[in-house]
Amino acid sequence: MRLNTAISAIVMLATAVSGQHTVNCWGKALHADIKMFPEAISFIEHGPPTITVNPNGCKGLFCKDGMSVRFCTDSDEPRTMGKKNIADSVRVLSNECRDEYKGKTVAGGVVDHPDHWSVVVQGEDDLCKPLS
Repeated sequence: MRLNTAISAIVMLATAVSGQHTVNCWGKALHADIKMFPEAISFIEHGPPTITVNPNGCKGLFCKDGMSVRFCTDSDEPRTMGKKNIADSVRVLSNECRDEYKGKTVAGGVVDHPDHWSVVVQGEDDLCKPLS
């Protein structure tokens, strides 16, 4: 009986942990070169301790050499998030959304969190502002 209880607890814990966020690895043609991920993560980690985005908006955090990283919220209130949370979401995309495209290893997509914030990683686009 104890073994069944332990197994049930493990299954429930795994389900709860996997329900913390959702990952969407849309079109690999839009993904960034995997080689840029360490630089983007380092840039975010060495930036300010927290990042604030306006209500229902996004803030570009990294834009260089074919890679764009944005922190977004779909809340009616401004959202402030620790840089570690954002960097961890970039890591999730580099691990879970890795693929081959035209001879390159690429990754990208969006990590959505249940408390109405997300991180988007893709190739550079028109919204990308050069880093200063």
